[in-house]
Amino acid sequence: MSAFLHYALGFPTFIFGALLLCMLLYWLIALLGLVETDSLDQWLLFDGSDHAHGVEHSVSALAGLLLKVGLGGIPATVILTVLLLMSWLASYVLCHLVPMPEGWAWLNLLIGSALAVAALVLGFAATVVLLRPLRGLVARIAPPETPQVLLGRTGLVRSGVVNATQGYGSVDDGGGGLNVQMRSPDRDLPRGTEIVLIEHLPVHNAWRVVSKAEFDGNEIPGLQPPV
Repeated sequence: MSAFLHYALGFPTFIFGALLLCMLLYWLIALLGLVETDSLDQWLLFDGSDHAHGVEHSVSALAGLLLKVGLGGIPATVILTVLLLMSWLASYVLCHLVPMPEGWAWLNLLIGSALAVAALVLGFAATVVLLRPLRGLVARIAPPETPQVLLGRTGLVRSGVVNATQGYGSVDDGGGGLNVQMRSPDRDLPRGTEIVLIEHLPVHNAWRVVSKAEFDGNEIPGLQPPV
């Protein structure tokens, strides 16, 4: 037990442990109904309309990263909980394997910092492996907005570009904003372009989009410009 406490309460493992306890406290508060379970999603993956320019890009990058690794649609609360748990386990094992020299405070701090980064990377990889198969289950339990509901909605390009093969952006869903994969077969749409969703592409789990300027200036069969 003393060995377990030594590594669990040592640097950097205790940092992941403290953050994990905070997440468990958040879950408890959410179960009591004091906060919404998706409040964390709205804060972390907000569409950026009320954020400073630099923060907006970091939020967009986070949403894009989750989409790229296959975790799009899984609540951020679940992702963070599993990430912190896996990082704590990785940190514990790494601290057990890598000895800390006695009496070298700065060296221990340097080694501990490197172990923290390594544990976070390993924890993220483990989180992707564990949660990616759950996307289908999450979609069945809490399905996202259906294509019929999102069709014709406006949004913004958040990636560097949206083209025929890649890109993502945020869509105004009346709440905190919804991050979706986007495709534009006809022309490249740079970051910040206001777009309209005109077709769902289920094979790619993405939306075909056009710029709002083009949408307003050209008639697209089956769609009317959003009010």
